[in-house]
Amino acid sequence: MTREQLPLFSGNRFSCIAAAVALSLAPRAFAQSPSEPEEIVVTGFRGSLQESTTFKRESVGFADAIFAEDLGKFPDTNVAESFNRIPGITISREISGEGLNVAIRGPGTNFTKILLNGAAAAVASTGRTDAQSTNREIDLDMFPTELFTQLTVNKSSTAAALEGGAAGSVNMRSARPFDNPDGVFTYSFHAMDNSEASDIGPRAALIWSDTWNDNVGLLVGVTSVRNSVRVTGFETIGWANPNLSATQCTGTCNTTGGGNWTIPAAVPANAGNGLTAGTPIDQAFLLANNPGLTIQQLDNAIIPRLGRPSDEFGDKDRDNAVVSFEPRPSDTFSFYLDTMYGKRENDLERIDMNWVGRNGAAIPLNMQVDRSDCSQGCVVTSGTFANAQMFLEYRPFKEEVDFQGFN
Repeated sequence: MTREQLPLFSGNRFSCIAAAVALSLAPRAFAQSPSEPEEIVVTGFRGSLQESTTFKRESVGFADAIFAEDLGKFPDTNVAESFNRIPGITISREISGEGLNVAIRGPGTNFTKILLNGAAAAVASTGRTDAQSTNREIDLDMFPTELFTQLTVNKSSTAAALEGGAAGSVNMRSARPFDNPDGVFTYSFHAMDNSEASDIGPRAALIWSDTWNDNVGLLVGVTSVRNSVRVTGFETIGWANPNLSATQCTGTCNTTGGGNWTIPAAVPANAGNGLTAGTPIDQAFLLANNPGLTIQQLDNAIIPRLGRPSDEFGDKDRDNAVVSFEPRPSDTFSFYLDTMYGKRENDLERIDMNWVGRNGAAIPLNMQVDRSDCSQGCVVTSGTFANAQMFLEYRPFKEEVDFQGFN
C-alpha cells in the first residue's frame, strides 16, 4: 500500500499528527514560568456563611454569629427575628407576631445580657402590649436590621465579655465604613399590607458610607417604619373548674385544685333560661340539668377563667439613625465612634369582651366535656351557662421611647 492510499483519519496517521502538534507546543509550555495564584474573595450569601463558620471555629467558648450578606441586607424586620436564626435562641413575640425579646437555651428573656457594639444597652419600655410586668428585657424591635452587619451570641462566659447574663449575652454590631472599603449607597423600600388593618405600612432605609486613602471612613444611615396593625381573635387568661359544695357533690370532689368558679347554692333572680329563682342547686339539680355527665366530670371540667374575643389595632412607628466615624492611622491601629438614635411610638387600642369564669357564679346546663374520665381534668366543649357575667374592657396603649447610644 502506498502512502497516498492511507485513510485520511486512520489511527496511525491521526496519532502522528497529534504527536507532531504536541511536540511543537511542548517547548513553549515548558518555557512558561508558574503563575502566582490569584486571590479569591467570596462575597454575598456564601461569604456570609463562610464568615459565620470561621467565627464559630475560632471562638474560644460556645458562640454563634450571623453576618449581613451586604450592607443593609439582613432579611428580617428587626434584630430579634434575626437572632432567632441562630440555634439555641428563642424569642418572645408581640401579639401581632413581631419578634420582641431574646432568650438563650431555655431561661427567660431577662437572663440574657444585651450589648450594643460591646457595651451594655438599656431601654425603658413596657414590653409587650399585654405584658403583666417587665424586667431587664430589652425590646429589640427598637433596632432595625438594616443598620447592623453582625449579630453575635455568646452562650458561655469569656474574659472579655461583660457580666450579667446568666443564660448568655448577645451583641449587636452596627454598620461601620470599612465594612465596605469603597463608597456605597444602599436604599430599600418596602410596604406591608395587613389584611385586617386599614392602611398599608411603609418601610424605608437609606445608608451611605465611604472611605478615603484607606485611613478614614464615615457612614450615615437612617430608617423609618410606619406599621398599621390590627389583630383579632379569641383568648383566655387561665382556666377554672367549679368548687362544688358538700350538697353539690356527696362524694369526693375538688381533688384537682383550682376551684375559681363557684356555682351558687340556689338559683338567683334573673338567672334566665327558664330556671325558677330560689330553686336549690344540689347534686341532683346538676345531674338532671347536665344529662350524660357524672358528678366527677362536672367537678373537674374546666372553662375559660377569662374568655374573651379581643380586637387590638393602631399604629407602631419606628425611626432610627446611625453615624459611624472610623479613623485608621495604620494597619494595626484604629478607632471608631458609633452613635445610634432610635425612637419608638406606639398608639394602640385594645377592646375585650370578657366572660367571667373566675369568681363567677355561672350555672351549667346541658354541658359537654371532651372525655369520659375526668379524674385528671377535662375541658368543656359546649354548654349553656345561666347567670353568666360579662364585662367590657378597653385599654389605650400609648408609649414613646427614645434611645441614644454612643460607643
